[in-house]
Amino acid sequence: VPYFAWNWLVFDTLAPSSGRALAYMHSYRESFTFTSGLQLIAYQPALDLTWAPQAVLIGGLLLLALAFFTVPTDRRGMLAPLVLYALILAVYYGYVQQQGRPRYYVAVAVVVVVLLCAWGEARTTQRSRWTIYAVAGGVALAVALNTALFVGYVNTERTAAYQAQPAMFAAARWINANLPHEAVVAAQNSGIFQYYSGRVVLNIDGKLNHEIVPVLVQRQLDRYLHDAGVRYLVDLQGVGRYIEFYSSSMSVADPHPEISTLKRLGIHVQRVAARLGLAAPVELAERVPEQVTQPFETLASVEQVFPLPNDPRNAVVIYRLHDQFGQHQ
Repeated sequence: VPYFAWNWLVFDTLAPSSGRALAYMHSYRESFTFTSGLQLIAYQPALDLTWAPQAVLIGGLLLLALAFFTVPTDRRGMLAPLVLYALILAVYYGYVQQQGRPRYYVAVAVVVVVLLCAWGEARTTQRSRWTIYAVAGGVALAVALNTALFVGYVNTERTAAYQAQPAMFAAARWINANLPHEAVVAAQNSGIFQYYSGRVVLNIDGKLNHEIVPVLVQRQLDRYLHDAGVRYLVDLQGVGRYIEFYSSSMSVADPHPEISTLKRLGIHVQRVAARLGLAAPVELAERVPEQVTQPFETLASVEQVFPLPNDPRNAVVIYRLHDQFGQHQ
């Protein structure tokens, strides 16, 4: 209750600012997918199935449902709140927030393990030596698979072209050594920059700044940054396109208001109906401007560039914003 009360008093919503921002960021066409609910089985870390095709994930969900409905009635009643929690989590992240990370589903692993244990208990009347061997073998295989996938994931991340953290760290240290102490910087990935730069870094994607979503809706991001005294921008070089899209003085784009939870779920239902031929297709917004009227590069100068370690073609860039940036006529 204190958590929700704090959110309501500070952010005017029950969700924290990050939840509201993520919901808005993922309210465009590319985020509306039918299979987001499969995160429930793919992301739970009891058995890492992030590699599995959709058919395997659907089969896994059906097997878990079968296990639930074949346990004794008293066990099913005890399991029901846990299963309901897992389903609500999958619907919330998959179809309301429309995004997910494996760390969101750690608690679901507990639900999966407890459910499988209850099913196994119901199937085994006496714990023979072979039963113990089978259970131990199954656990060993799961641990081995998870370990192998984790090692592969670490190696992939280490050499991935999109690995930007070393360049972000270098940029933050450059800011610490070269920009005035009173300088105000803006960034999407603001956490790493503020922590290591020792400067105020204003978050512009809303995950750490509850003021930003109304600004994005009104497409007044450039004016907001100007009024906040921001004179530097640091992030991956694509951040300029983000500034352009959410600034009405820099581009032309259709208004994109926040979408309520009920409307978001209604869009999913309508999309299913359209797929079945029972409704017209849904027109969904894209995060692409109709026209760029003032390119970001004409209002900013590059101060420093830090190429990504595994992809020198991309970089973290520190921009200095010109005096006319954000000053509407």
